[in-house]
Amino acid sequence: MEREFKIKREDFFKINEDDVMFITNPGRMGDEDGSTFIIMKDNKYKIYRLNGWMYRGKDFNENEHISLNDALKQFPKWHEAWENGENENYKGKYKYLYMGFGNGLSVDRTIYNKFKPYLDEKVEEYLKDKDDKESMKYAAIYNVWEEAFLNMMNNK
Repeated sequence: MEREFKIKREDFFKINEDDVMFITNPGRMGDEDGSTFIIMKDNKYKIYRLNGWMYRGKDFNENEHISLNDALKQFPKWHEAWENGENENYKGKYKYLYMGFGNGLSVDRTIYNKFKPYLDEKVEEYLKDKDDKESMKYAAIYNVWEEAFLNMMNNK
């Protein structure tokens, strides 16, 4: 797996959404500043991070910045999954997982069944000492999904 947290604007617009396996949407708390997405290309995973949607740093450059609107246009199936997050009958590209406070994780349905046991294990581990497991379930997903992904990759 290749970790490549930043992506140039021109490279971002070359990504085919069919290659996107995981993508997060920002919420009101936690990850309101951007999105993490993982693509699979040529049988390799790459992790990217978009930042600056809420809090722009000193190095902010409008010509290089990738906005939320840019991401929604580039990944319309993600936008659709996000909008249908509470619709249990939705059968689009992604399985949408709510992560609390508006945050969400969209997982490509072709990989979801493989990923779910790893996610469930990490969520259970996260919640084992918590009193109110049910209300903390969403926060657990927010906190452990990347580690679950890495565990899945290590067991591949």
